[in-house]
Amino acid sequence: MPDEPPIIAPAPVRQTWKLLPVLALVVIGAAIVFVHQNEPVANKQYFPQCGFKKVTGFDCPGCGGLRATHALTHGRVLAAFQFHPGYILSLPIVGFLIFMWMREWRRRGEMPVPLAQHECNQPLVWIAVIFIALGVVRNIPVKPFSWLAPPPVPESPAVK
Repeated sequence: MPDEPPIIAPAPVRQTWKLLPVLALVVIGAAIVFVHQNEPVANKQYFPQCGFKKVTGFDCPGCGGLRATHALTHGRVLAAFQFHPGYILSLPIVGFLIFMWMREWRRRGEMPVPLAQHECNQPLVWIAVIFIALGVVRNIPVKPFSWLAPPPVPESPAVK
């Protein structure tokens, strides 16, 4: 038998991606606290204006999301639903997704790779469909559809 080349073992894969869910939770938590403390309409210097709305004049699929988050953090669920119904309807789906990840983590004993399981990707498709459908329907200027549009942002008085 001729001399075979040595088998080189693959380098150990870094497991730093396992810190990604923890880091994501910290960043999301900090963002929620920031939105809770700073009302999006009154503190325009902290929040960018919607570029899609500036260019097209239409509400984007995410318009009203910051105001809905602010209303939710202050316990005003109905106001949050008026600002962005798709966001409020997607929260139970996100809860289901987190449940699926936690179940997989307990079953395998290690943090699952995000978005690797098919049953976890399907809820993300549902959320995308909700947001895109809402983004289209809320811009139809007919009475039942226009009710889905977020309330207009009150104009601030001119600075003299």
